[in-house]
Amino acid sequence: MAKVIIIRNTYGGAGYLANALDYVRDERNQYGGGYGVDPYSPTVAYEQMMYTKRYFNKTSGNPLVHIIVGYTKNVTSLDAAAAYGDSIARMFADRYQVLYCTHQYDDEYYNWYHTHLIVNSVSYVNGAMMETGYREMNQFCKQVSGVLNEPCTFIFKNKSEM
Repeated sequence: MAKVIIIRNTYGGAGYLANALDYVRDERNQYGGGYGVDPYSPTVAYEQMMYTKRYFNKTSGNPLVHIIVGYTKNVTSLDAAAAYGDSIARMFADRYQVLYCTHQYDDEYYNWYHTHLIVNSVSYVNGAMMETGYREMNQFCKQVSGVLNEPCTFIFKNKSEM
């Protein structure tokens, strides 16, 4: 069963957004991409996300939604994990800017691969804040299950719990 972690309460303002974008593009990144942002420069991606926030006058509050998708041992290659990560990131691309990457790790229950998605909390379409309640994330998890062709579970975490 795939595991999705939704990190909410990522308050810390623009500084936390910059740190999260840097994280997904650091040396652990084995495959990355982005939608609505420059996928190669976290600095440019940050400016692009901040422009959206300023345009809609939504620069305070939660600056991002950080989602981690942990793949099971059924995902046996970086290529497969990267393809899944891209498909999952595209779920947000029609409304939100997203920078993502696939990392490798080891865990007794999950495979070596997981994908981080840093999603701008403000929609570039209409300025709406992204909703991350149980209903929305349950629907997202169902979509992830469809992409992975296996069950998916999700949990909420706060930044302080990571």
